[in-house]
Amino acid sequence: MNTYGVTGPAILRRACQDRITAELTLTLTPPTDACGSFVYHKLYGREDAASSWRLLKQISTLNISTITVILSSKKKWEVYLVTSFACNGKDTFSSNHLFIDDVAPKQFEPDSVSIDFGTQRVIAGWTKPNEPDILGYSLFKFQGGGNALLVDTFSTKYTFNKSQFDPTIANNQFAIAAFDSCLNGGLISNYHTPIILDVQIDAKFWCSKKTVLLWRIYQGWLVSQYDIFRFDITTNTWSFLGFTATDLTNNPGTYQFQDSTYILNHSYLYFVRAHKVGSLITSSSNATPVNYAHSTQTPPLSIINGVSVVSDKLLNINGLWQKDGSSSSMQIQKRVGASWQTIQISTMNGAFNISDNSVSAGNKSYSYRTLRKNDCGYIDDSCCLHHSMLLGSSMPRDLKWNSYFGWSCLFIKSTFDYTVEIKEGSTWKQHQITSDTFYVIPNNFYGKQLFRISIFSKNGIFSPNYILYSNEIQMDLGVDTSRFDTLLIPTAITSKGEIRENKIFKISNPAISLGQSTLTIINRWGEIIAKVDALVGWDGADPSGNHYPGGVYVYLFDASYNNKRISKSGTFLMLD
Repeated sequence: MNTYGVTGPAILRRACQDRITAELTLTLTPPTDACGSFVYHKLYGREDAASSWRLLKQISTLNISTITVILSSKKKWEVYLVTSFACNGKDTFSSNHLFIDDVAPKQFEPDSVSIDFGTQRVIAGWTKPNEPDILGYSLFKFQGGGNALLVDTFSTKYTFNKSQFDPTIANNQFAIAAFDSCLNGGLISNYHTPIILDVQIDAKFWCSKKTVLLWRIYQGWLVSQYDIFRFDITTNTWSFLGFTATDLTNNPGTYQFQDSTYILNHSYLYFVRAHKVGSLITSSSNATPVNYAHSTQTPPLSIINGVSVVSDKLLNINGLWQKDGSSSSMQIQKRVGASWQTIQISTMNGAFNISDNSVSAGNKSYSYRTLRKNDCGYIDDSCCLHHSMLLGSSMPRDLKWNSYFGWSCLFIKSTFDYTVEIKEGSTWKQHQITSDTFYVIPNNFYGKQLFRISIFSKNGIFSPNYILYSNEIQMDLGVDTSRFDTLLIPTAITSKGEIRENKIFKISNPAISLGQSTLTIINRWGEIIAKVDALVGWDGADPSGNHYPGGVYVYLFDASYNNKRISKSGTFLMLD
């Protein structure tokens, strides 16, 4: 039977010393005491085997897992712990002996330092060394001619922020060292530097189809080959462009690769991946963006200013274009059916002014555009479409025309209204300004009149004297009946069936229209027997069709027309 209260000696786990303060930190597992017989712990130590043991500290608490004490030197001390128990305080247990841990982890190398494709931040990864006591890792950067500690971590990978490592610049030198549970730091590894990729685009990339990828080698381990990748942002697709084998004998320091398979107006990301010799470990470069946009968002190099009608058989097209080389040319095209027909090719730089006499401007609106070919023969610019203005009519007094979209496009943006012009003699006069594409001619215009539509820039894009015109259209607006204001009122009508003339009592006046006048009929007793439109008249019958007897009747005539009002009265004879 075990008669002891304390079950056994304490177990010393680890002895660490602070290299600055000489403080010893001892980690232990204390014994258990079933009956409260514990008296104290006494810590003994010696500097070396030739020195005597000395009491370093006495502790009166049984359940303690850490003991600290300042030592007199920073040597590799040996320590053990004596636990006293029992009623007389004379029974003891001695723990195991433990030396201060001052052996740092061995030097080791990271697997790689790389640039993460998604975040474009420098990342490092490593495998935990095959040592029993590795607590964490110190990460360093070569800076100012020395080692700069960036961070301590307990993980086997780390993503740096861009203030620690800028992935767009060269010479990002990373190193690592392990430390143990006593914070003994190991030797710093060799420096590792990720690949830095630079993409050099040809000045005329749309012609040459040549882009050069240039990169600095990975530093830290030998590279067997570099793989070149391209990600198409426009189509969200990957391409493996090829690889470059390394020269392990004569390291050139930089490598390059040429890409000629890109597509214009696509955006890409290029990056390079290094393969470690004899290993599956890799390292990726920064991702370099390239936009092969060509003449899409930049101001156009060929512009139509406007299309104007000169006559029914002639349209005028003028504008401006610029060459980008001796072989550059510009086509002026007209839409014919479903296709475009080139009507002129220009190789002379600057303003152009051409006439198209293959038109019928009074019957059709024509569409024009320009296409510029660059110095390498590719079409690299097209202007906005311009449609000639076609003026027509849908009602006797209605004018309508198509919108002039050419001045509303992205590259021109000229504000304007439509001016309705009327020809007076040999001179065109401004009649009405409107933002609509239709206009109703007022009723006070008569006869045959000639109209056209014109526009000019209101915001200074073009000179006020630069005016575009539609075709001309002649409108027959009828006769001004107000010039023939003659009132005729009959004096007799007949109700006899065999007589065909003069059966309706009504007035006649070319200046009066339906709804502008009335006739009131009164019999001999003063009774109103009918009230009708004076132009429609009265047939001598009541609403049921029964004819009134012959005799003298009174009429009252009222009219309101041409800004005047008249009234007349009198009698007429109805014969039966």
